[in-house]
Amino acid sequence: MEVAIVLLFVAGIVGAVLPVLPGPLLTAAALVLSQYYFESFEGMNLWLWAIIGVVVFVADYLLPSLFTKMGGGSKAASRGALIGLVIGLVTPFFILSAFVGALVGEMLHTGNVFKSLKAAVFAVMGLFTGMVMKLAYCIAAPLLYSYALVG
Repeated sequence: MEVAIVLLFVAGIVGAVLPVLPGPLLTAAALVLSQYYFESFEGMNLWLWAIIGVVVFVADYLLPSLFTKMGGGSKAASRGALIGLVIGLVTPFFILSAFVGALVGEMLHTGNVFKSLKAAVFAVMGLFTGMVMKLAYCIAAPLLYSYALVG
């Protein structure tokens, strides 16, 4: 069982960077699994961290749209960023492809180059912010788990 928990933690960290894997959900699943496997843990702390993982997962999907709107972009820029991100998964340049996707999406919607550039920058900022937030959670949760296990 310990191996499954560690594998979920590792997959969570990988998923924090790769959009294909739901990193925070995998990390939260590891915490919940450890709660049932090790009955000596103080349950509320790990449950709270598991709930935070679900919140981080949901926020990660909302941040690009929120940032795009803050930058004056439309839903077309958000969709373009998502399409670019998915296409970019086969290359190491998924952030760049998200930028290009948002730029093309907004250009098709408005035709304004400067507005499209601004929307693309904000869309990528939203993606990057979500990625940093996921990575912080997916690294902090295993550390908390290790502390609870040892301490």
